[in-house]
Amino acid sequence: MKNVFISLLLMIIAIIVLMLLPSKQDPAPMPWEVTIMQDGNSEVFNIHLGTTTYGQAQQLLRQYGETAIFTQEGKQSTAEAYFNSINMGGLSAKLVLNLSVSDSQIKEMRSDALEARLQDSGAHKYKLNNDANKSLVDTTVTALTYIPSVRLNAEMVQHRFGEPEHIEQAADNANTKTWHYPTLNLTIQLNENEKTVMQYHSK
Repeated sequence: MKNVFISLLLMIIAIIVLMLLPSKQDPAPMPWEVTIMQDGNSEVFNIHLGTTTYGQAQQLLRQYGETAIFTQEGKQSTAEAYFNSINMGGLSAKLVLNLSVSDSQIKEMRSDALEARLQDSGAHKYKLNNDANKSLVDTTVTALTYIPSVRLNAEMVQHRFGEPEHIEQAADNANTKTWHYPTLNLTIQLNENEKTVMQYHSK
């Protein structure tokens, strides 16, 4: 009777241990894993720029973004989806998706916006109503901006992406340089005092 009890107890412990073991997960896509698709556009984080919709991107990221319209004098108005914090492969970052929306749609969304706020950059941010948010779900992602919480230096970028085709010095900031990788449709903005900004564009 004692042996039966011990065997049963060991079996219960083994089941509990198996339940507590983490399940094997697929490796998370990383920002330096860029694939050039047949249409010439990039795929990063499994998001195929110019093809993947905002709704599909939310499923891939397993998060809901915050959408808004941004306008600024002298610049084209944009519809964007913002993810304040995503974590992939242990890397935490902010993520912004640019969405394919016509000028007429942007004008309509602005007129029905819930509020407008002036940003530090000088742009106006328009908070969208529910109908506008729903209409953006099926729009395609045209560009992606990735801002890691860990600042990257030149050596780290070169190790992951290789030598850039050229490096552009910012006219208004001696500490800011932009590395251009046209074959990846990618630019990386580096500044030792600010966060790294990685921008993936459609072709």
